[in-house]
Amino acid sequence: MVTKFALGRTNYWLSVADASSAPFFLAWEIWVRHAPLVDVALAGASGYLVWGLAEYAFHRWLYHQRHGILADGHRIHHADPQMWIAMPWFMTAPTIFGLWYLCAVVLRCPLSSAGLAGWLAGSVWYSLVHYSYHHWEPRQWWLRKLRVHHQIHHECPEFNFGVTMRLWDNAFGTRYRGWAYLSRVEGGRQP
Repeated sequence: MVTKFALGRTNYWLSVADASSAPFFLAWEIWVRHAPLVDVALAGASGYLVWGLAEYAFHRWLYHQRHGILADGHRIHHADPQMWIAMPWFMTAPTIFGLWYLCAVVLRCPLSSAGLAGWLAGSVWYSLVHYSYHHWEPRQWWLRKLRVHHQIHHECPEFNFGVTMRLWDNAFGTRYRGWAYLSRVEGGRQP
């Protein structure tokens, strides 16, 4: 079932396009809800951090389970890191807009649209960054460091669950800190 809907280049980029609806949610917060820009920015940044925590939690506790559709898909990724795999695109938009409608329209939660925009920005960033790790060599030093962090996860799957940020690996004690990591990041120098 995973292979039918989750694999393929078209699904991958359609799922990114679905998640790129963040500007709609920002516009809603600013022009419909008339929220102050500073509050919108802080809620967006908070949403981005929540995305990082969700990315870490899904990766650690759902993708690395023994059984289940998410674990099956992730095993495909570990077996072939260049495989095009993502959440089926037709699931992303209804989930996102359903959550937005519940929080922003029905419950009228303040700044929920801005928080969701930050979360979605994290989702799009994840898709682009994760793709770059497996398909080309990033030029920016900080992106190369994140790539090495992720490559270590592929070698040692019990470490380095954060793909776009290392914050949550540090917080939960799952950041790999062995000699191989240090020599890769620091260009072969050992302390």
